[in-house]
Amino acid sequence: MFCRALAFSKQLLHLSRHSVTRLTSVPRHLSSMATSASPLPVTIPEPVTEPIVLPDVAACPEPGIDKPSSSAEDATPASSSITSRKRPLGPDLTVPFRRKRQATSEEVTELIIPPDAEYYFENGLRKVTPYYFTWTTYAKGRWLGRTLEDIFRDEFFAVNKDVTEARISADSVNIFVNGIRTQLTHKIKNNDYIANYTHRHECPVTARPLKIVAETDDMLVIDKPASIPCHPCGRFRMNSVIYILASEFGRRNLRVAHRLDRLTSGLLIFAKNLSAAQSVHDQITERVVRKEYLAQVHGRFPTETVLCNEPIDCVNPRAGIYQVRDTGRPCTTEFHSLYYDEAKNTSIVKCKPLTGRTHQIRIHLQYIGFPIVNDPVYGANALYTGKDKIDPVGNDIFTDFPEECQRTKHFKLDKLPDDPWVDPKCPECWVKFEDPKDEDQRIDLHAWKYQGPSWKFETELPFWARHISPSLISEPSEASIVSLPDKTESQETFQLGSATHP
Repeated sequence: MFCRALAFSKQLLHLSRHSVTRLTSVPRHLSSMATSASPLPVTIPEPVTEPIVLPDVAACPEPGIDKPSSSAEDATPASSSITSRKRPLGPDLTVPFRRKRQATSEEVTELIIPPDAEYYFENGLRKVTPYYFTWTTYAKGRWLGRTLEDIFRDEFFAVNKDVTEARISADSVNIFVNGIRTQLTHKIKNNDYIANYTHRHECPVTARPLKIVAETDDMLVIDKPASIPCHPCGRFRMNSVIYILASEFGRRNLRVAHRLDRLTSGLLIFAKNLSAAQSVHDQITERVVRKEYLAQVHGRFPTETVLCNEPIDCVNPRAGIYQVRDTGRPCTTEFHSLYYDEAKNTSIVKCKPLTGRTHQIRIHLQYIGFPIVNDPVYGANALYTGKDKIDPVGNDIFTDFPEECQRTKHFKLDKLPDDPWVDPKCPECWVKFEDPKDEDQRIDLHAWKYQGPSWKFETELPFWARHISPSLISEPSEASIVSLPDKTESQETFQLGSATHP
């Protein structure tokens, strides 16, 4: 009898661990069967086939969060790639199953267009009405043990610093950890799922339209204006190329084959299917795609074609700043002068990146002493003083670039406007920002031509280069290419052509 009871207990434990439908844990009284005189009757619970339904958190509003009303007019037409939903009743606090994955350029961005977000145009800018949004993320390694207040102050420097302080002071930061509203004093633990429910204000971008350059069965090629990011990032979501193409052109299920900086204009290639995306991505990775950019730089660029082979390394991952450094990754850029404007002391230069490093063209031009016009990071000679020499870069963008940040002036309102999107509890609704100037939203760098083994695309010349004669745009002879001389640490300047470079 003892052996039968023990064998039955082992079978039940094995069933509870390895069955497809998980049974409830074995009751403790079953273990006593080994010592009892006779086995007790055991009732095996039926497998649970119905899914467990969690309570709707949005239906139980947390204190301090005003739930905006919903109406039938707020609905967005459903489509295959844009998830439509009514005006949110509150944050979506569902904790998703965490999977390890790597972001790829072939991935399709899930588009969720809030019904209360609308485009409008003003002062030459594309703007978005503020809307409610939930930021979600898992705890990062560098956050562990720190409070939510520390993370909110230090990590989200893309948000205006004054607005961040106002949110914290007014206790209007609605943060949830693992689906539960949490105070800012909460210390972050490993695998915490953090959600920040906020009234989101996006930055404006240029009102210049996106132009379709070419379209095939597999690819869509556009001419991207400067100031618009390819993907949602930072303070841009609706004002990104992906969302504008979906909202205004009806182009969905697109995969970005390569990336352009937000401040850079020019060719941007999208693939319509996975095989085309993989093909273009492989061609770019294997360096069989020929790329040509145009840049307007300060100074008189030499007539010889210049080849820069300096390696590039990241010096500030948080701010995304790179620098020429011996320990960096190898990269090569070829430059050829096209035109010199003596009145403005600027040159139009054709740039051919032979590798694809981040900010490669911008860094190499700054390094040889011809920074790109309007470049707020690599256009300042004071920031970079030569190879392996860089001024200290802090973690506060407002300290590092005070003049650039000062251009985004704002003042506090005494009375809220009568717009329907205003939230009285949102500190940003009480602040009016001045519209940015055009030169603050672009750098004079343009992706001009891309050519692969079986395709070739080209855009029109950017507005700052349309005065160039077509006869000036010609291929240089290989014999005219010169490499940069090595710069010793004691050498403060070096001569290249007829110009002196810091």
